Amino acid sequence: MPHNGQMTQNGSTPEAGQPASRRLIWMLAALAGAMELFYLFILRLSNLKEQVETFLPLILLVGILYLVSVYLSEKISPRRSLLVFIFVAAAVFRLTLLPLYPSLSDDLYRYRWEGKVQQAGYNPYLVRPSDPDLAFLRDETYPAIPGRDFATVYGPLLEELYWLSFLLTDWVILLKLPYLFFDLGVVLLLFRLLPTLGVSPLRAIVYAWSPLTVVMFGASGHNDSLPVFAVVLALLWYQKGQGKLSMAGVAASALSKLYAVFLLPVFLFRTSWKFIWVPVLAAAVAFAPYAGAWRHLGDDLAGYTENWRNNDSLYALIWEFTGSATVGWRIYLSIVAAVILYAVMRKLRPERASFLILGAVLLVSPNCFPWYVTWIVPLLAIYPNPAWLLLTVTTFLFYHVLIPYRTLGLWEEETFFRLLEYIPFYVLLIGGAIVGKYRANTQP
Repeated sequence: MPHNGQMTQNGSTPEAGQPASRRLIWMLAALAGAMELFYLFILRLSNLKEQVETFLPLILLVGILYLVSVYLSEKISPRRSLLVFIFVAAAVFRLTLLPLYPSLSDDLYRYRWEGKVQQAGYNPYLVRPSDPDLAFLRDETYPAIPGRDFATVYGPLLEELYWLSFLLTDWVILLKLPYLFFDLGVVLLLFRLLPTLGVSPLRAIVYAWSPLTVVMFGASGHNDSLPVFAVVLALLWYQKGQGKLSMAGVAASALSKLYAVFLLPVFLFRTSWKFIWVPVLAAAVAFAPYAGAWRHLGDDLAGYTENWRNNDSLYALIWEFTGSATVGWRIYLSIVAAVILYAVMRKLRPERASFLILGAVLLVSPNCFPWYVTWIVPLLAIYPNPAWLLLTVTTFLFYHVLIPYRTLGLWEEETFFRLLEYIPFYVLLIGGAIVGKYRANTQP
């Protein structure tokens, strides 16, 4: 059955016979214009790290406009011209911020280095940027490379994309382009996926106009758009009854970033366990250029999890009670495993199970960088939960950490900003669950 407020399988809505309100459409266009104006202001800041005190209020204002846009889109009947407008506006937002150097995060410099080191004939799973033998590869971007004492923890598909991108260009700005293409590709996939789920394709605005996806991919060039694209593609293939291709999509996501590994049991259960060969074969092919170096990936991941904590919420409580990264990591994995088991036992559909699993991963993880939150944004087009929609905006408050880092060289998160980011989210999340349960119990 269609979700509440969503379309039937033939793409119609109860209001489909009525013309869309011109007033609402013009309001939506005005909101898009206002958002673009703010993005132009952000572009003028140039270095967002140096201007973070100005960037934060600007992007939070964009977030308010975005939430209003999502609300208005629910009241408008879908039509092709509106979908074109939503996509064009999404592309304009991103292209506006494309010229910015990735000052909010240095990850793009790491991607560049890993492409460069592969071009020089080294295996990125076996070397570190700080290795003395690689000193001859260092250039003016070396100080900006994050995690210089760690080998890569990225999946082989991303590594291969780094190498290919570096073959074409080593200009940092242009290295954003592959992730921008995958990002906009998610919008196009949602246009096709949502109607198959009984959801209006206008809901793609949740992802397309999200300031989080615009900034993370347009301004910062994060690589998460590739695995996110692969997950949405897997959902679309599942809806079309193409089980093998669906498993291939999830495998591609997991071979980019490991979060999607948690989704594999659900997709296997919903398609067929006989398709286990698909991710196994995909992994063998993807890792082939790196030989047996994948065996070191676990050690590097362990070093990453034990030494990094950023923007965590529930994990902060786990840490307070345990004081141990090892114990905390085990609890984290246990909670995620319990959610996976729940999804499988309840026979949840892949989109619902993915929403719950990725939500648990983000809330219990020791690291919840803003670009990690982009994983759940396409699923919010299916389940527009107010709490999660709000978090996609308030997560920008994490960047307050750049203020002491820029001035004093100290990476210290202030409790006030963490509470400001998460308390409204948990109040809405828990309150919404209570109200929903109450309504369900009181309905005749």
